[in-house]
Amino acid sequence: MKEFRKIWNDETNGFLVACRDLSREDCYRVFMAKFPDSKVTFCALCNQLSRLHLRPHMKHGSARRSPLYSEQVKKGYVRIKVAEPNVWMQKNKWVYMETHPWEDCSERSNYVFLDGNNRNFSPDNIERVSLKVMGVFNLLGGCEKGQPEITRLRIAQAKLKLAIMDKGEKLGLVVTVDSKGRKRAGRLFIDERNRRAREYNARPERKKIIAQRAREYREKLKIENPEKYAEMRLKEKAYCKQWYERKKTTEAGK
Repeated sequence: MKEFRKIWNDETNGFLVACRDLSREDCYRVFMAKFPDSKVTFCALCNQLSRLHLRPHMKHGSARRSPLYSEQVKKGYVRIKVAEPNVWMQKNKWVYMETHPWEDCSERSNYVFLDGNNRNFSPDNIERVSLKVMGVFNLLGGCEKGQPEITRLRIAQAKLKLAIMDKGEKLGLVVTVDSKGRKRAGRLFIDERNRRAREYNARPERKKIIAQRAREYREKLKIENPEKYAEMRLKEKAYCKQWYERKKTTEAGK
């Protein structure tokens, strides 16, 4: 059996007391540099610090609280502690709020880095973009790395597009709800909506589906409601007659 080594004495304990303001990792590193032959483990040093009451007692699973305005990286972005006990926010948002105290930041917004560098916290490099504008801004390309002027231009373009849409909606030129009453993912002018619908329905596979549905509807209507079917047939004949007349007039004009 190896001889018992007494590590903790007045000298080592006094050294721990002198290093009480250091973190446990730094204290262990300094201790091993001072007493290289002690061969003490990190766990043993932490236990001795607790016995000397040099660290507050912490419950199982708890972590030492970070000081105010300390920073950490989470999901690639820097966060800063702004209040106790554990209130954190994105540092870019905090910088913008500190440099724009006259603005109301209660509305949910994104705070983008104009040059695309999420470590550049210069106040001139951070711009507030509302969530409504952010969707259009991302469709236009988002932030341009290394070129903040282009990013500002895209933000202005997104705001202009939204202003045009809002004006068109007031004039009744913008579609916001489809035929089934469900909210659309975005807004479109009626002419643009019709153009996209024509292109979509002009596809060969789509034409087959539409023709099949039309045949099924006619057969069902012929059996269930003969009167309505006869009325529909009369309308079709009248439309065909008008179409042939327009065609003849067009050919005669040429």
